[in-house]
Amino acid sequence: MSLRFQTMTAILALGASSLAFGQARVTVGHFAPFADTLEGTSVSVVINGETALEGVEFKDFTDYIELDEGHYTIDIVPTGAADPAITADFSLTDGQDYTVFATGNGSLQPLELMALADDNTAPDAGNVKLRVYHAAPFAAMLEDTEVSIRTASGDIVGGLQGVPFGVGSDYLEIPAGSYDLKVASNDGLVNYIDPLPVDLPAGAVVTVFAVGDGVNQPLGLIAVPVGELPLRTPVDESASGIFQLLDEDGEKVLRHGFNLFSLPRENRVVGNWLYYDEEGEPTFLTFDSGDGGFDGEMAVTTLYRTSGEGTPETVDIGTVTIGIAGCRSIMLEVEVGDEAPVMYQGARLTPTVACDHQ
Repeated sequence: MSLRFQTMTAILALGASSLAFGQARVTVGHFAPFADTLEGTSVSVVINGETALEGVEFKDFTDYIELDEGHYTIDIVPTGAADPAITADFSLTDGQDYTVFATGNGSLQPLELMALADDNTAPDAGNVKLRVYHAAPFAAMLEDTEVSIRTASGDIVGGLQGVPFGVGSDYLEIPAGSYDLKVASNDGLVNYIDPLPVDLPAGAVVTVFAVGDGVNQPLGLIAVPVGELPLRTPVDESASGIFQLLDEDGEKVLRHGFNLFSLPRENRVVGNWLYYDEEGEPTFLTFDSGDGGFDGEMAVTTLYRTSGEGTPETVDIGTVTIGIAGCRSIMLEVEVGDEAPVMYQGARLTPTVACDHQ
């Protein structure tokens, strides 16, 4: 089964208070980053004039609430305010499950109450049902909110490219297991959200919401019904640069040139290392973490040496473990054959915008 886009505008939902019991179930979520503190995003959910939920903050969501079928008017009222920020009318159908959520930030994208019809039928044995929804209002123009869903190595998942704010997918049935995915720009050159690898157990039915606006609240992922997914630093080009190598005593290592290049599309680092020995003979080394081998903070790269005249030969001689110690420095552990590891620090020689402000 492949993923396809749908605008969700034709999906109905929402019900009454948690004290009502009936033939439908609703999960309520708050994914509207309209204030720059969590306390400032606090709201009450008022259904047909009665307060059903209070103190609901950005990224909160409920368990399923059993509800009567029927028609409802829903008001989302900021805590301490008299007037609702969102008002919407919905109908709830007997026997259907729903996820209803507030989205938008009121500036870049309007505040809205959206609803998805859930399908909680079990997947085939050994599989997981996964659905994704873009609820991150980080730009004013819809085309500027478009993202792609990719593996850590940069491959597009299920054709999910050019997905704008307010659009989601159908359920994708996939084998249970560990998945390492990220939310990136359409071309994959900018990574927006990079969660740690997550284990999806057999039988799970999960909807993942991309949330936050990068202004009031940071970008993130909420997996319903699992919770917020832990993130790692998205890979960008900030690690790239030319570095002066220092030994363990902090002394400059002369006659060495060390260049590091970060490749966000593939979550990868590559580079070259040229040095001259005391006789002036050059040695040319390169290193490569491979696709998906860099998490923005550390990579274990394969170290290669190229030598020979005419047709040079490149051979694998060891590893270089690279740690990003900050915007101005990196740490290196070099292991070649049976030799003891050698430690270096790399001091940045090329300026970056981030470092200029620190």
